Amino acid sequence: MRVSALASILSAHVTPSHGGQTEWADMRAAYDALDDAVRTRIEGLSAFHSLRYSQSQIGHDAKAGSSYGLSEDIPPLRPLVKTHPVTGRKSLFIGRHAYGIPGLAEDESKALLSELVDFACRPPRTYAHAWTPGDVAV
Repeated sequence: MRVSALASILSAHVTPSHGGQTEWADMRAAYDALDDAVRTRIEGLSAFHSLRYSQSQIGHDAKAGSSYGLSEDIPPLRPLVKTHPVTGRKSLFIGRHAYGIPGLAEDESKALLSELVDFACRPPRTYAHAWTPGDVAV
């Protein structure tokens, strides 16, 4: 996907008897909580985003000819810090799909992205939702 999504909508039609929770991290709050040195370091940096990459990290080996979001030739390069076009509020724009920060060595890129994701995904910036049929989350 060359254009990043503005929002996501999830809905539950059928839910398991146990498990199946979804967790979110507030990337705006995560950015706000970063110290100034980290904000300065990541401002202007970008990373590639790829479903193929993130799935490979959990052992999925895409078969030739498969599609489900795995068909991009050149993954899009996205900024680590995204600015809301209306409010001007900044947020981290990272996740398990992000990798390969141009200008950084591979190990440095992995370490920085891992640190940012780990920082962002800590309470109080996270929410876990236990789904029931009919729930909708935006």
